[in-house]
Amino acid sequence: MKKSINIEEFVKNNPQKGNLVQFKIEPIPSRCCCSDCVSGLWDKVNDGISPQGPIEHEGSAILNIQNEQIILEQHESGPEIIAFLNSVTAVCNFIKLLFSLSIDAFTKKGAAKIKIIKRTITTKQKLVDESILGIDLNQIKNGKGLDKTLNKFLNKIIK
Repeated sequence: MKKSINIEEFVKNNPQKGNLVQFKIEPIPSRCCCSDCVSGLWDKVNDGISPQGPIEHEGSAILNIQNEQIILEQHESGPEIIAFLNSVTAVCNFIKLLFSLSIDAFTKKGAAKIKIIKRTITTKQKLVDESILGIDLNQIKNGKGLDKTLNKFLNKIIK
């Protein structure tokens, strides 16, 4: 079994000493998002991150994507990404992938919306910024601008 990732060690050992950014993807209303309850989501995630995964039940992994180290954690409340923004493109593309995989899994569990919470945290663990995007799953099913909404949110984060 893999050793769980320690965020403090990740920060200490990373040459990038700027702020961390955390992205959390959660269903609304809240549902358990562990690998037992939404196994389809985590099976697809593990396929997508192979051979760097898999993420064990309630576990985490450091992924190397386009020269960016990204921590992906499995929580009961939803997947969480933690990264420095060395490569904004890598982080944004991974968020889009994780979000698109979450849509089907969360819909099957009865979610009406999905929210993405972005927090910027200093290396001294102080919250400096938080943004929340809520997306109605009915709009997604009807094809009403998911990419545009998600890109607008991610562009706001980049700035």
